[in-house]
Amino acid sequence: MYNRRWIFVPVLVACGWLSVQIGAPLQAEQKDDAPASEDASGAEKTLDVRYAKAYLRLMEATLDKYQQTNRLQPNTIRRGVIQAIQENVRDAQERVTLAEGDNTSDAALYVSSAEADLRAVQESIRKADTANAQRPGTIGKQEVERLQADLELAKMRVEKAKHLASESPLSNVRYEIEQLREDVRELRLIVALLRDRN
Repeated sequence: MYNRRWIFVPVLVACGWLSVQIGAPLQAEQKDDAPASEDASGAEKTLDVRYAKAYLRLMEATLDKYQQTNRLQPNTIRRGVIQAIQENVRDAQERVTLAEGDNTSDAALYVSSAEADLRAVQESIRKADTANAQRPGTIGKQEVERLQADLELAKMRVEKAKHLASESPLSNVRYEIEQLREDVRELRLIVALLRDRN
């Protein structure tokens, strides 16, 4: 019995030595991985900011181009188109601000985009109300109802986008896919209307 105890002690010492030999490189590797992941996230943030700024420059250049066209030949580009581009510029500026911030998340970008869409719909309704106040019936009842439905949907998008911060990444992906589907449906409708006119 006495000999077994002495055999057990060297086995414990050997196990302890082995765990130190295995554990030390693993700890060092984990320490090495931490800066790598911090470097990767820093590079990702820098890239996101640069991308957002490049998109902002494109939107600003597009706005400048169409405003210059109207300066040279007044009313060539309709006011509604200019306002839509101005809204895109505001959206792009918000994206830069969000990308530069410390707490940037996809949900914050979705909220920014949804709020921009809401402002655009509210402006369309304001214009329709103004037109109908000046000349009743200028904007038909069905179009006013469609605008009201669009406003309700835009408000729901903002609400959903704000809720995405507490949802799973998969829910975020589903939301984005649904937004893309809605855009595609709208583009199909526009194309169909344009084909019908020709």
